[in-house]
Amino acid sequence: MPFLELKNLAIGYREPLILSIDTELSLGEVCLLVGNNGIGKTTLMRTILGQIPPMEGQIWIKETEIKSVPPEQIPKWISMVFSKTQVPENYTVMDLVSLGKYIHYPYYFKLNSDDLQEVEEIIDSLNLTSYKGFPLKKLSDGNLQKAFIGRALAQNTPMIILDEPTTYLDEENKMMILNLLKKLAKEKNKAVLFSSHDWRLAKDFSDKIWWLKDHRLKIGETPKNAIPEGVDAMEKVFWFVK
Repeated sequence: MPFLELKNLAIGYREPLILSIDTELSLGEVCLLVGNNGIGKTTLMRTILGQIPPMEGQIWIKETEIKSVPPEQIPKWISMVFSKTQVPENYTVMDLVSLGKYIHYPYYFKLNSDDLQEVEEIIDSLNLTSYKGFPLKKLSDGNLQKAFIGRALAQNTPMIILDEPTTYLDEENKMMILNLLKKLAKEKNKAVLFSSHDWRLAKDFSDKIWWLKDHRLKIGETPKNAIPEGVDAMEKVFWFVK
């Protein structure tokens, strides 16, 4: 059963960017969202999160239309990493990653030992242990990006959305992050949606691809029974089924 369903969705602001989106994403799946700058990748992500109202159509999460979901519930279902995020003043890596845990508690709550241990494990999985006490403003762009990803992981949500998560990362850290996302989907049964300009990442790190082009969303995957429809160079890797 799909975790996320988009039904006849149109997104945009004054004018629609993408029309007639009909697609879904299930737990355990990794999906790559690709498209040129300004085509609507971030707008689609923000619309899924309820931050931008759809121009038409419906968004369903866990069989519930998002219009009827309280705003405070969304961060418990979906964590988000934006490509451009304001850095909190005087926060360390430990502080930032810990923020992901507080989404599940009242504002006055203190993290328990299990929470703190999980935060430590997340920091270690991102190779940030030696930086956990560093102020965020002293981190490199790559390590800062990993710290924000750590905050999303600490939220422990069924779905994670990441806008250009490999921006600023060198090749080693890029592969580490992408392998971690794939592992989370397969071993922790999470739905992962991430955007990138590099569609070739989908071959090794995703189950499907959403390609935004000409005001439409094309869906690519590699099932044996898919109908082949070549789309530019992607035809060498994917079957576009919709």
